[in-house]
Amino acid sequence: MHLFSSTATFTLLSPFTQTTLHITHVNATALYKEDTVGHIYYGAEFSGVPDEFEVPPGLSETPRLPVDWNLGSVGYEAIKKALGGSLKLRAEAVVGVKIGKWTERLWFKGRGIGAKVRV
Repeated sequence: MHLFSSTATFTLLSPFTQTTLHITHVNATALYKEDTVGHIYYGAEFSGVPDEFEVPPGLSETPRLPVDWNLGSVGYEAIKKALGGSLKLRAEAVVGVKIGKWTERLWFKGRGIGAKVRV
């Protein structure tokens, strides 16, 4: 997470060995304990501009995705205190995935996600 640019990047591990998939949109919420830290709204569905990115086989990093911080929340304060370090977050997301002509929306729920907090 990058505080001043209001962006976040993620390391992804594709389960495929020879197929590149595409992320077409992300609608995600990050939570610290039960408090909303911020939201990510990425893709044509939100901006009107087709903006997908590739996830090649193996490990890869996403482009910087825009974060809409929940300023003044307990979760945002925890993020600021973790600046230069990390903390564990929960996340819930609906993610658009495309492989060839096949598209699907996937529901993701995760916890204990390590987030490094940077300037």
